[in-house]
Parts: sequence; structure tokens; C-alpha cells
Amino acid sequence: MRYLPILIIGLLFGCGQKNNTTTRYHEDGRAKPVVAIAPLLDTTSFDVPWSISEEITSTLTRQISQTNQIFVSSRDDFAIAENPFGNDFSWMKQEFEPHEFVVFLELVEHEIIPVGKEKTTAFPQEVSKNLKMGIRIRVMDLRGATPKIVLQEMIRDSYYIPKTLIPTDYNVVVWGSESYQKSAMGIAHAHISQEIASRVSDYILLAKSR
Repeated sequence: MRYLPILIIGLLFGCGQKNNTTTRYHEDGRAKPVVAIAPLLDTTSFDVPWSISEEITSTLTRQISQTNQIFVSSRDDFAIAENPFGNDFSWMKQEFEPHEFVVFLELVEHEIIPVGKEKTTAFPQEVSKNLKMGIRIRVMDLRGATPKIVLQEMIRDSYYIPKTLIPTDYNVVVWGSESYQKSAMGIAHAHISQEIASRVSDYILLAKSR
């Protein structure tokens, strides 16, 4: 009996491997682009009780996977000791082998600020606000002898939070909860992630077709 748990784990692991293998190909046998998404670099000082890096990385991974056009892997153990936005690409192929493409992300702006003339009010909880975000993207093609840039741009977004909306306590309403998905920050993060997923997918599929 003591061997039964090991057997069950082995069967589950085997099934998982088979599923990953089949999803790497279209129904007609064509291979999908194999893409690594490195954990988002958060260089802001915005403070919440969870990791915004983990949230946006996992959301983006799910959204790209749901297109069913790209095979995506995202791991927390990608050891990025180099600057992924620098000019030295020599380390990328070894680090992300056997992926064909790798996506790098950096959260450079994430702040909630009062809107326009309402900045001067003495009651900040009674003003409308904008959640301003900026994420830098770099997509690298690793298929050739030397990695090359496929896409590099800054995606900016601003989500309006009206003063009539009851303020959300993000120490209570946290990522992963149903209430968070309906919150201003949850909606804003999902929106900018979807915009990035669309841009990244389009450029990777275009590069793969060439």
C-alpha cells in the first residue's frame, strides 16, 4: 500500500507531460511558437500585500495561452542576472533554451493620483483618481545564431476611479479573490495585461511565419 501514492503521482505527472506535448502543436501538426515569459521586473515602490510581478506575469501567461496559437511557459526560477533591456544579448540563448522566443517585462510606473483640479482638495478620499501604469516590453527571437529584438515598446494605461466609488482596502481585497477581480485595480491590471498579450502574440506569430 505504501507504493500507491507514488504510483498515483507518477500517473498524474505522466498525464501532465502528455497534455503539454499535445498543446505544443496545432491540430494539423504544425508547431506553435515556444515562448518563455520571464517574471516581470517591478521597479516601482507601489505597496500591496501580494506580488504585482507574480500577478501580471501569471495573468499575461494565461491570456496568451488562451489564444491557443502559442505554447507558453512561465517559471519563477528563471535566473536573470543580466539586464534584459541592455545591449548584451549573449546570455539569452543559454538561459532560455530550448524556447524560440522570450518576453521581458518591466513595471516602471504604478501610482494612484488625483484627477485634475481635484488635487487641491483637503479630503483625498473624496476625489476622483487615475491608476496610471507603464510597462516596458521586449520580445526576443532566439532561433538564430544571435538573439534579435522582435518587439520593444512601452505600454501605458490609465484607469479612472470615480470619487463616487467606495474606496477599496487592498489589504482585505487581495489578488486571487473574486472581489479583487471586480475592483478597480483588478480590472486595470487585467486590461493592461490583455493589451500586452495582444501585442506580444501578434509580433511573435508574425516572426514565426517568416
